[in-house]
Amino acid sequence: MKTKKPIAAQMDEIVFEHRNKNYGAYILRKMYSQRLGRALFLASAILIAGLAYPLVSSYNTTRVRYIPIGGGIVFNPNEPPPAENPVPPPPPAPSAELEKRIRFVPPIVVDADIPESQGLPLQEELNKIPINSQVDVSEEPVEKKKEEVIDIKKEDPPEIFAEEMPSYPGGDAERQKFLAETIHYPQQAAETGIQGTVYIQFIVDTRGNITDVKIMRGIGGGCDEEAIRVIKMMPQWHPGRQNGKTVRVLFNMPVIFKLQS
Repeated sequence: MKTKKPIAAQMDEIVFEHRNKNYGAYILRKMYSQRLGRALFLASAILIAGLAYPLVSSYNTTRVRYIPIGGGIVFNPNEPPPAENPVPPPPPAPSAELEKRIRFVPPIVVDADIPESQGLPLQEELNKIPINSQVDVSEEPVEKKKEEVIDIKKEDPPEIFAEEMPSYPGGDAERQKFLAETIHYPQQAAETGIQGTVYIQFIVDTRGNITDVKIMRGIGGGCDEEAIRVIKMMPQWHPGRQNGKTVRVLFNMPVIFKLQS
């Protein structure tokens, strides 16, 4: 009796049995192992070539030797570089003429008298010359003028808000009265119909004087200049106080220019 051999069926054949094998999934699964082997072989070859390239290039560069045209200069990377500060050569030996000038010549003894030098005076002549001379003190000594030292006191910055703000003598009513009586409407502003409010900033110092008058916002037509003129004509104010002491205070004040209809 004959025995039947078992048929070993692959997994792909079992999965795609009774199905369309011309479809892409069957072909991809069937070629998977072959393509995987090719990819591993290609990756291994690239890795080996990348590791071997630096070794080969370094072996070739150590044997480079450059000799320029004309000779005289040889570059070899294996040789040590020349010293940065070479030792200077020794100075040349002095000539015979220079040695003759430098060497000591012994004095020559002669029988004749040597004439004395006429350029230098004798010690006896120097002793006869008076050293101290009389000074005429009849003239009055010149007095040195004392230099004037100007002491500049550094002022503290003005306060913006104080416990007791500066005030016009007589109050705001007297201040408004002074402005109304002193201000002269500029002719240019009156002819062109300019009217509005000029905002002025000034400092009331510790004595009540008005200083550092500035225009913060003007209207033109001569009104700004007229407002500064009138502010500077104001009498002394009552100074501001902070902690019981008079201080400089920054003050803002509007000046209104309005035409009467």
